[in-house]
Amino acid sequence: MASNTILVVGATGRQGGAVVKALLDLPAQNLPIRILALTRNAQSKNAKKLAESHKGVLEIIQGDSSQPKPIFKTLPKGSVDGLFIVTVPPMDDRSNVSEEDQALPLIDAAVEHGVKHIVFTSVERGGDEKSWSNPTNVPRFIPKHNIELYLRDKAEKEQGKFTWTILRPVAYLENFKPGIFCSVFTAMWATSLSPTTKLQLVSVRDIGKFAAKAFVEPVKWSNKALGLAGVELTLPEARERFREVTGNDLPEAWGLFGRGILWIRKEVGMMFQYFEDEGCQAVIEERRKDLPELQDFEAWLKDPSNGWTK
Repeated sequence: MASNTILVVGATGRQGGAVVKALLDLPAQNLPIRILALTRNAQSKNAKKLAESHKGVLEIIQGDSSQPKPIFKTLPKGSVDGLFIVTVPPMDDRSNVSEEDQALPLIDAAVEHGVKHIVFTSVERGGDEKSWSNPTNVPRFIPKHNIELYLRDKAEKEQGKFTWTILRPVAYLENFKPGIFCSVFTAMWATSLSPTTKLQLVSVRDIGKFAAKAFVEPVKWSNKALGLAGVELTLPEARERFREVTGNDLPEAWGLFGRGILWIRKEVGMMFQYFEDEGCQAVIEERRKDLPELQDFEAWLKDPSNGWTK
């Protein structure tokens, strides 16, 4: 049976927002689903817009995932069936809370509340099996590995009280959204990876779709960890496909600028070095069996919502 009431962390952010949209877009036979959209500021413009757009099926909940007890205290025990967790690096989080502190207390509080299925979005680290034992040396990857182990081990200790699904996305296709960051990302790619190294990419839309699948069919997706990618490309291939779809060259900042960013943001440089030395190993063919509409680069570029085509 599907989870009917789902608490979505970061509902006004990129991944949380994709999960909310995917849940709202589910076929009628999967409804009714009630969404509790957790945000740190219920009065923000995005939160108000979200609530207004989906009255009756979505409720904004204000709270801090690192201090979850007040969140669940306002909800009848056992009233939340599913929980989606996304964490962000402290440098991007105004509260400067570690990723472990954003997730571990929330997992504990959710299990105590009676949540039956937890979906955590992590990061791909060399394949579905290898990722369990490969935290890597990338600072952004290590805490997600720690959270994965905690979630898995807690489920084993709790003797069937809850199940979990771990989603491990690779680099985002949204890095190519129109704007300065697209040029910067291309420059970092060009200056850090060899021309023959393939980079795996996935759309945030599809991360949301996989999370929705896990909530709709928790038994099928119970205790599984999945690498998520929709395409793998060398940079020359990416340039060629971008030109074929848009008729323009892929935006790219000066190489000196890309190298400078990688030097200043050392954790980003370490991430690209990981892509070069080890690389992500999501099995795209298997994921496309689960989600036939999984976006590759061309499909993502042709999606009008991404800004490159009308």
